[in-house]
Amino acid sequence: MRIFGMFVAIIISAFMAVGIAEYYHQPYNWYLVFLMILTGFFIHTIILILESENNEENEV
Repeated sequence: MRIFGMFVAIIISAFMAVGIAEYYHQPYNWYLVFLMILTGFFIHTIILILESENNEENEV
C-alpha cells in the first residue's frame, strides 16, 4: 500500500504544479505533466531499488 500511495502522490503533485502555474498565469505545456510523472516514477524506482539492497545487507 505504501508504494501505491507514493505513485498517487507523484500524480497529484504533477497536477498541483499545473494548477499553481495556472493560478499565477504562467505558461505550461501538458507534455511537461507527463514528463514530471515519468521523472517521479523513475526517481521512486531508484529509491525502491536502493532500499531493497539496503534490506538485503541487513539480513545477512
